Amino acid sequence: MVNHKKNFYSRLLYFIILFIIYRQSFDFYNLSLNLAMYSIFLLIFFCYYVLDILNFKNKFKIKDLIYSIIVNAIFLGMFYFFDKEVKIFIIFCVYSLFQLGISFILHNHRKNRINILAIADIEQCEIIKKVLNSSENYLFKGYISEKKLEIDLDYLGKIETINDAIINNEIDSIIFAKNQYVKKNSDLLIKVKLKGIKVIDYFSFLEEFEGKIDSDRIDNMWVLMTNSFNNSIDTLNKRIKRISDLLLSIILFILFLPFMIVTYVLVKCDIGFKYLILNPKKIFQNPAFFQQNRIGYRGNLFKIIKFRSMKIHDPNKFSKYASENDSRITKVGKFIRKTRLDELPQLINVIKGEMSFVGPRPEWDELGRKYEESIKNYTLRYAVQPGITGWAQTVYKYGASEDDAKIKLEYDLYYIKNQSFILDLIILFKTAKTVLFRKGI
Repeated sequence: MVNHKKNFYSRLLYFIILFIIYRQSFDFYNLSLNLAMYSIFLLIFFCYYVLDILNFKNKFKIKDLIYSIIVNAIFLGMFYFFDKEVKIFIIFCVYSLFQLGISFILHNHRKNRINILAIADIEQCEIIKKVLNSSENYLFKGYISEKKLEIDLDYLGKIETINDAIINNEIDSIIFAKNQYVKKNSDLLIKVKLKGIKVIDYFSFLEEFEGKIDSDRIDNMWVLMTNSFNNSIDTLNKRIKRISDLLLSIILFILFLPFMIVTYVLVKCDIGFKYLILNPKKIFQNPAFFQQNRIGYRGNLFKIIKFRSMKIHDPNKFSKYASENDSRITKVGKFIRKTRLDELPQLINVIKGEMSFVGPRPEWDELGRKYEESIKNYTLRYAVQPGITGWAQTVYKYGASEDDAKIKLEYDLYYIKNQSFILDLIILFKTAKTVLFRKGI
């Protein structure tokens, strides 16, 4: 959550600064700013987001420069369409210089990579290295352990020599995975921490860097000590989220009603050319909606409503998992699945209070009850309202197996533990990027 929050606040700061420059540039040249001009600025910023120009976790690259110039140039044309003034070109140049300069600073605000030392076995070190190698900001320098392989360049010695390893490798942070080993040498590590070296446990490391919680490693004490699972208390945050869900779902239902009507007609007519010509009555008999029992808040069942994207079939004769290229998916179904139009009727579930906009995706009751028996801690996902979209949906692929369900649970647990207004906004923006541009998160 820390990395996502940092990126969110960097983007918020970037938005505020650019908006001030944008507005002051127009004021300086005595050009009027109307609703259209403000809307164009929001579109510009959203394009930055879609093209990953706002991903300040990585260094500034040539592609960021090229994308920024292209986006700014396109919207320059839109500005000129509304206000045919030569001054627009000056504003464009001034704004672009500030935009590129601020972007470069935020992308490169961390000059040096953070050097990491691990106190762990070789198997755990491989996981740590894999996670750290996915980021440009961290560098795995080696590990300390009682055991080592015959040839292992990453081995830096035993814990008694940790001070030498820290000095020689300029270590900034330590990740420890062997709790018992660390407890024996806690005095030594406390001295290291007091020198300014960050010390973090393996469990917290995976949570912070991968955005998920290992469901196999948590126990009852972890659940008892985590406030997010105290679902019997109707907190102010939950009430605010419910009011927001209700207002947003009503607004979106009204805005998307024309699309829902068109989708309804398309699904109704998706019965084959011969039926459309020879037996039009089939259109009225063809169901447009699909309803299914799902497991919701506190394990209670409810019926989810979606536009039907599959052929009518006996679920007992086919796989309970639907793949992206499933032969049961209709032609219209492929389109509405890709565009997420099939999910729009779930706004009714949100209005009824059965779902929220953001939360773990509700599982089909037949699969869910099976997972409760086979996947450890699976019932913990019932601690919050299920959602139309969720953290697992934005960071993990389409699930089609029990192994996928377990991994998605780990992302769901991360969301439940760290749920906040900011995290919900991050998920909604990621979902919008995926839906509108079919772009990976």
